[in-house]
Amino acid sequence: MAPRDAHAASTVIAVPTCRRPERLRALLEAVRRLEGLDGTALLVAENDPQRREGAAIACAMAPTLSIPVDILLVSRAGLAHVRNAIVGHALRYPGMRRLVMIDDDEWPEPGWLAELLGVQRRTGAAVVGGPVEPVFAGEAPRWWRETLVFRPEERAEGPTPMLYASNNLLVTREALEAMGPPWFDTAFNRSGGEDLDFLTRLRALGFGFAWAPRAGVREWVGPERARRGWVLRRMWRIGITDTMVACKRWPGPLGRLGLAARSLALLGFRTASLPALAWRRERRLDIAGQWVKAVARLYALAGGSDAPYAAPPELIAPRRGSS
Repeated sequence: MAPRDAHAASTVIAVPTCRRPERLRALLEAVRRLEGLDGTALLVAENDPQRREGAAIACAMAPTLSIPVDILLVSRAGLAHVRNAIVGHALRYPGMRRLVMIDDDEWPEPGWLAELLGVQRRTGAAVVGGPVEPVFAGEAPRWWRETLVFRPEERAEGPTPMLYASNNLLVTREALEAMGPPWFDTAFNRSGGEDLDFLTRLRALGFGFAWAPRAGVREWVGPERARRGWVLRRMWRIGITDTMVACKRWPGPLGRLGLAARSLALLGFRTASLPALAWRRERRLDIAGQWVKAVARLYALAGGSDAPYAAPPELIAPRRGSS
């Protein structure tokens, strides 16, 4: 049951977490330093029902925070499941008007929440996003700004046609209620891309988006990700999940035909750019990554998939009748 004060909160900060207790601790420390916390509650959604390390951290730190803390245990493993549980739970708070999402491997700047709320008030947008700046656990690679995987988005404050991720996002209650469950499609549960699909459907419903350039969060990047091979793999997955979202928007044989034609044209354009690898040294990773993404689009249209977020076996409950 949520703390009584949480029910009256007009803004709910939601954090899905799974097996990152120290990262979550750092995030909660940053929440303590946030400005403009009046009328705010914190919802931590634990997606590891066995270890519950995140829930333990949130419970231990709750008395040190100036806002009510609610802990939600989500037994079904996966990105879409935990995000759906968060939205459904937050909508049960009668006072909730805005849901703000941030991931457990990130931490916000002190003015983060105030900036998101300020832009939302000034623009009237139903959805507001902000930039994510990578912080490398080791030495930052020289090439990290070459690729869109790490390069923070730079946009002017105000209305924007589209947003692409949920790891620094404000969504109004009106938008969530208009969409209805499931807010995040479980078809993306193991591949990722559920946030892009969610935002694409919100835009199709006619809700407006805005950008808050000063609502910054920082994201930990471990050494396993600070590698060109990981970046190219990430671009491959982006190509697949982007295509999965597009196939939902343009279904049927004609839709697939149109997507295939566009994907072939894009691959031709990216292939024509490959010779630039010889002299555009500062853009080599970006050029190669865009080509990989274009190939992945065709792979997805042919029925290929990807599942980097598959749950560990011990998190998957056995089906009825199984031993």
